[in-house]
Amino acid sequence: MKISVIIPAYNASETLGEALISVEQQHVQPFEVVVVNDGSTDDTADVIQSFMDRLPLVCVDQENAGLGAARNAGMHAAKGDTWAFLDADDVWGTNKLAHARDYLMRFLDVQWFYTPIFEWSPGDAGPRMRERACPKIRTVEDFLAFNPIVPSTVIMRSTVAFRWEEDRELQEDAGAYLELFSKGVMPMKIPHCTTKYRLDFGMTADAEGHVDKVMRAVEKARELGHINDAQFALYEVRKAYELARTYKKRGDQAMQKHWKEEALRKAEGVEVPARLKWRLRFLI
Repeated sequence: MKISVIIPAYNASETLGEALISVEQQHVQPFEVVVVNDGSTDDTADVIQSFMDRLPLVCVDQENAGLGAARNAGMHAAKGDTWAFLDADDVWGTNKLAHARDYLMRFLDVQWFYTPIFEWSPGDAGPRMRERACPKIRTVEDFLAFNPIVPSTVIMRSTVAFRWEEDRELQEDAGAYLELFSKGVMPMKIPHCTTKYRLDFGMTADAEGHVDKVMRAVEKARELGHINDAQFALYEVRKAYELARTYKKRGDQAMQKHWKEEALRKAEGVEVPARLKWRLRFLI
């Protein structure tokens, strides 16, 4: 089995080294590591060069085109039979690819997989980390209500007809997943938590801007017929809940209250799973 690790990198010199070290330390080594330098203007190219003798590294240089386009470019350049995605500001545990290989070999009919994450906040006082809830996805509604798939956890066979969204006004992952779901290509959860997802960095630093991009992507999915109106309404509840949770973590009680009220308002007349209802009322 040839696993191609795909890492998009834009002005990522501050974090890319950590990501590449986490690949270097894998118990099961990848076939190749494709890093897409997406028009960086910092020292990203120097970081990539410093790992050329340490990893089977392939560098793809392109003009800045955005995260979705960079991941797609990495997939196009990759020669392996499996894609393993890792963002330049995230880190894998040493057994990430070992678990991925085991599941790929055990479940030959499954086309793609995901895992839970540790929410990770490095800091001077020491890193803070907690495992995020990550339900299994059996239906589209499971995904829309609990939103568990982070790109840095995705393992996918290279035979899957899949492309990340390249329109930079839209989030690159949500609509792409929904298109797969609409074709009946559902993922399997690998229960081992093998990814540290960096918080308050990159897109997570602009919570409302991120949600706007996601909702535009999901609106496009609705227009394409990949989801219906009721499913779209459920996702609106979920994203309002996420904003309330984010502001709670940041200690902003006014914004937390605003988005909790917005989530509860959006939930009126919507079939919301019991677990999400409970979180809405008691966790935020």
